[in-house]
Amino acid sequence: MPDIDEKDKLIAHLQSELDILTDVLHVLPGNVYWLDDKGFGKGCNNNNAKAFGLSSPAEFVGKHLLDYVDNAGAEKVQSNNLEVILSNHEKSVEEPVVDSQGRTSIYLSQKTPFYDRNGKLQGVLGVSFDITERKKMEENLQKAKQIAETANQLKAEFIHNMEHDIRTPFSGIYGIARMLAETETDAVKKDFLNDISNCAKELLEYSTGILDFSMIESGSIPVVSKKFSLKKLVDGLTAMETPPAKVKGIEFIARCENDVPSVVIGDRYRLQRILINLISNAIKFTNSGHVSLSIKKEKEIDNRNIILSFVIEDSGMGIPKEKQSVIFEKFTRLGPSNQRMHQGQGLGLRVVKQFMDEMDAEIDIKSVVNKGTTFVCTFPFKLPLIDNIMDDD
Repeated sequence: MPDIDEKDKLIAHLQSELDILTDVLHVLPGNVYWLDDKGFGKGCNNNNAKAFGLSSPAEFVGKHLLDYVDNAGAEKVQSNNLEVILSNHEKSVEEPVVDSQGRTSIYLSQKTPFYDRNGKLQGVLGVSFDITERKKMEENLQKAKQIAETANQLKAEFIHNMEHDIRTPFSGIYGIARMLAETETDAVKKDFLNDISNCAKELLEYSTGILDFSMIESGSIPVVSKKFSLKKLVDGLTAMETPPAKVKGIEFIARCENDVPSVVIGDRYRLQRILINLISNAIKFTNSGHVSLSIKKEKEIDNRNIILSFVIEDSGMGIPKEKQSVIFEKFTRLGPSNQRMHQGQGLGLRVVKQFMDEMDAEIDIKSVVNKGTTFVCTFPFKLPLIDNIMDDD
């Protein structure tokens, strides 16, 4: 038998340990509480007592929450506690609680059943954290998101409405000036008309690039697969790109191999914008030699699916190796704009890359400085049941 001194020391030690645990419990962050299997309080920490206007944790013992808080939130809390006890399963839940001063707070509560050393169910243990400020922030963020989405939708609608009105006059000026230049015999007037045509084409490309990029950013250009004529698309590209090539004294060639189908199903708009951007860039950066577009069949998967490649090749200035990995980033140019060597808004190739990704296509580049650049664009297309096209605008 231990003597009295040893027993007193042991009791003092255990009391000290109990005091430490009690102190730790009371300063734990959040509200900590435990209830018996009927929902009556058995203990809590200081934060929990303070949250409900109790003078000390001792007031919590033996009372129902409804004994000192009379509101619908308290009923919900009590219901959650009893559910954990009856179901014998832990539960995580958000609970609105009105305090003694009438202020509503939102708590994130983790509740779990707890047992004594013999495995007998004693009640429920809960730990709750006040997330009222976080919920307010979430609500404000949600409101800000809705405002931003509304503004973005208005911007998309504005761009969609303005698209035709902006492009049409530029296209008209370009087309009329080009036709007049082809028939004009006076050399001075012909040069003026060619200058007008080239300026209109640049403005058309700038506005188209900005509109395309804006619509990409707002997600307002749906991918549309429909039947279209490759020949008509290539003829249109040739008619548009040949004049600026002639002005620079270079040759633009477009050719299509014999086994390439004349009609395919795919996103004609995206394909056209990709080719226009790449061909226009090639002409812009080529001062002598040629620019060419070649279309060939790479693979016929089955009688309804085919892979075609579009190769844009030029004999121009080329792209340095260190620039090839960044040319598809927005607002990227090969050199400073103030040198006026490489004009443009730096969006064309960004639009190309975005459209390629949306079409599940691939783009590869091979370039040597002062010798030229080759872009190889590979696209999947479907083959139509019949080649007849009702609408190919």
